Amino acid sequence: MLDRPQKRRSSRYRDIASNLQRDIRLGTYAIGGLLPTETELMARHSASRQTVREALRILMDQGLIVRRAGLGSVVIAAEPPVLFTHSVKSLGEWLRYSNETYREVVGAREITADRKLAALLKCEPGKHWFLIEAVRRADQFAAPLAWTEIYVLRQFADVIKRSDHGRTPVHEQIARQYGQITEHAQMEIFARGLPAAYASALQAKAGLPALTVVRRYYGAREELFEVTVTTHPEGRYTYTMDMQRSLRPRV
Repeated sequence: MLDRPQKRRSSRYRDIASNLQRDIRLGTYAIGGLLPTETELMARHSASRQTVREALRILMDQGLIVRRAGLGSVVIAAEPPVLFTHSVKSLGEWLRYSNETYREVVGAREITADRKLAALLKCEPGKHWFLIEAVRRADQFAAPLAWTEIYVLRQFADVIKRSDHGRTPVHEQIARQYGQITEHAQMEIFARGLPAAYASALQAKAGLPALTVVRRYYGAREELFEVTVTTHPEGRYTYTMDMQRSLRPRV
């Protein structure tokens, strides 16, 4: 019985998140509109700033809002996508391709996110990006490993001109060239049918099973500055994680 107040306190941010989810779903906060400020939410729910921020973090992870410096929390979707999300908690666990593979650029252009793309990238509709499309290969003779779409802010478009562009992760190129440091990153992995638009380039049949990996890179003040969407046809990619039980230090 004594642990109930503690349990209640620890679930406050989830309750606040649930209330905000309901209001977004009912249209109280419309897509493209703003949520109340952190200060307003603190007063409304008699909660600490940390509790409110944890609630907003849940909405961000679900793809319902984005945080914009100087603006606030912008609603970008009414319902979260029906996907199982595996959260990666540290950059040290981040997925990195083998140095033996490379990206072969096949196109690049400026693009404006419509609602469907914004839901995938977790940005607001109407946001401008520079899109780099590429095929990832192990060598020029083997079947392509994946189709990659790299969305970067337009001010970072010149990374495509770098001599190391096809071999180095783009977020590292941006850090070197522009000083934009990744403060935190997010990864999603999900299965889908191979889109017809990629089938020919990947020498695969449209609709067959494919594995898609989405990585989002955030800089200072939660600014989303790069998103990569990589789609692997069935049988061409394996993601392996090695984990070890942490031993409690002896006292």
